[in-house]
Amino acid sequence: MKKAQLFVFPLLAAAILWLWYYDNSTAPFGSFFADGPGLVMAFGRLAGIIGALGVMGQLLVMSRAPWLEPLAGPGLPVKWHHRAGLIIPLALLAHPPLVVWHHAQAAGISFAEQYRSVLGWEDVPLAAAGEFLIIAAVLLSLPFFRRRLSFGAWHRTHLAVYLGLALSIGHQLELGGDLSAEKPYFAWLWYGLLAYTATSAAWYRLIKPRLAKAA
Repeated sequence: MKKAQLFVFPLLAAAILWLWYYDNSTAPFGSFFADGPGLVMAFGRLAGIIGALGVMGQLLVMSRAPWLEPLAGPGLPVKWHHRAGLIIPLALLAHPPLVVWHHAQAAGISFAEQYRSVLGWEDVPLAAAGEFLIIAAVLLSLPFFRRRLSFGAWHRTHLAVYLGLALSIGHQLELGGDLSAEKPYFAWLWYGLLAYTATSAAWYRLIKPRLAKAA
């Protein structure tokens, strides 16, 4: 059972990425991959998806779930957590400017003007705040900052990642065309992975330890 659980997240993530590619390369009104502006939007959306998958994976790896132990002992998930933490911010930082660049090209306006406009879209300010919290947690984990923070302060910045992910969900629902596509399969898998990650993290990191202390 433990070994089977190891494959849940990677299989769902792979299925999500495949469905995203399939939906956006066979769209009835033309593919994202058909021209330059379409490619910009494709890479922008893909960066957002990879960044969000990375954050969910990080939360799952650090959930202390017992089924992670077969990977190679308790130390390996932490190593993955550290290494992936250097890559995920790059995807999150790439997502907004690529999407803005696409819309600026489509509207025929400057990048700066389009950026100001996008910041006024529904739930985008919350998503920007969420991205700030996630990236701040990564930066404060770098050795230069980590040595200057108490464990309590460092721990609180990491807890803010949960809030950062929560703040980003609204703009996914309102603006994410992939979640509102005619075929709902991508959305089903995305919500399923979110629920799986949130449930695992809440149970193994918060609820189960408190129940053990109360026993």
